[in-house]
Amino acid sequence: MIRPYQILVIEDDPEHAELIRKGFRNHDEFFLDFASSGEDGLELISRKPYDLISVDLVLPGIGGLDVLVRIRKFDLDLPVVMVSGHGTTEMAVVAFENRATKYVVKSLESFRSLPYIFENLIIEARFKVSERKMREQIERSERIHRNIVENAMAGIYILQDGEFKLVNPKLGEIFGCNPESLIGMPFWKMVKPDEMDCVGRVDHDQPVPVYESKIIRKDGTKRWIEFRTVPIEYEGRRAMLGNLLDITQRKEQELNLAKSNRELTALNRIMKRGLDPGSNPNQNLEDCLVDLCQGLEGLEIGGIFLRDGGNLVLNALLGPIEEMMGFVKDRGANYFLGQPRLDRPQGSSRSWVSAPLAYNGRAVGAVVVSPKEGDPETVLPFLQQVADQIACIMEVCCFQKQAVEPARIMRPVKGENAAD
Repeated sequence: MIRPYQILVIEDDPEHAELIRKGFRNHDEFFLDFASSGEDGLELISRKPYDLISVDLVLPGIGGLDVLVRIRKFDLDLPVVMVSGHGTTEMAVVAFENRATKYVVKSLESFRSLPYIFENLIIEARFKVSERKMREQIERSERIHRNIVENAMAGIYILQDGEFKLVNPKLGEIFGCNPESLIGMPFWKMVKPDEMDCVGRVDHDQPVPVYESKIIRKDGTKRWIEFRTVPIEYEGRRAMLGNLLDITQRKEQELNLAKSNRELTALNRIMKRGLDPGSNPNQNLEDCLVDLCQGLEGLEIGGIFLRDGGNLVLNALLGPIEEMMGFVKDRGANYFLGQPRLDRPQGSSRSWVSAPLAYNGRAVGAVVVSPKEGDPETVLPFLQQVADQIACIMEVCCFQKQAVEPARIMRPVKGENAAD
């Protein structure tokens, strides 16, 4: 159904007004109102919306140009056609300078063509209004989305060819840098080396529901992140849209809980061995070392030493014996019989943690480990608890009253003035 066109014709000449009316006689889609003066025309405009205004240039009272100027003060989109009996170039220039939509010279032919001229102008004006509204909606939507992205609590990014193409401020905050500095940087540069398998996931066609990884911040510190991605098209090419959360606090709590559960399970197993120590002391120590390994995730080297006079003898071992014996010999027996210790040898990337085995006020041995992961300082309290439990087992077995049978591994470490 054709939408009707509401037209106002401001024309002071009755004959010309009649000619215009006749020109629209066969065009039922047009509804015409007439005004014979500028004042009457402006009054009608104030009361009713029109799709187009036709204004005679020469009018009594308020002239056609003044009418045009007043219309343009409140409506820049409404088509206004200036009609004049004098087709001078100067008048046309003046009309267009005041934002007339079209300038028409009066004639029988022009009166007949007005329906087609008006319809085209109205369609064009409606299209421009619709286009402008759509553009405003898009701009408003972009502003809203930009505001959401820039103020989001999650890091938001677009990856293309493995590089950051768009990032929001929160992502820069998570990585500890200016977000603009991330543009063009490969994602893998921000990932902890042992977490590199996640790089393939973030640049994959299939969306990843949730993935966790560690990242390296600009200051070298590490954070835990949780992210998901979805494939999109960005600037005409395949890309990945992702959002990323800093879950360091939650992850550390989860890891601490898992660590506590491992340690409690290991201590529980060792305590049970104390209730039923068995007949083979050396096997008991090896079993305790296995339990200790289960309590310390990533334990690479561990050993249990028993005192034999002024020396330490290795009775149970996990890992390379050369590294273990090299470290213990460098320190001497007395070093391990006094108190729990954390040692980071100069020039070595390995840390060592030790705790003495003691009962009845006498040091009878030591437990020495080198953990691969985690903070060695957090290992120290757990290792002391393990050492206390192993000492209890030794006491139950009356190790202090019997000579310990030589184990499969007997590597003495001499002490200096080992005190009872």
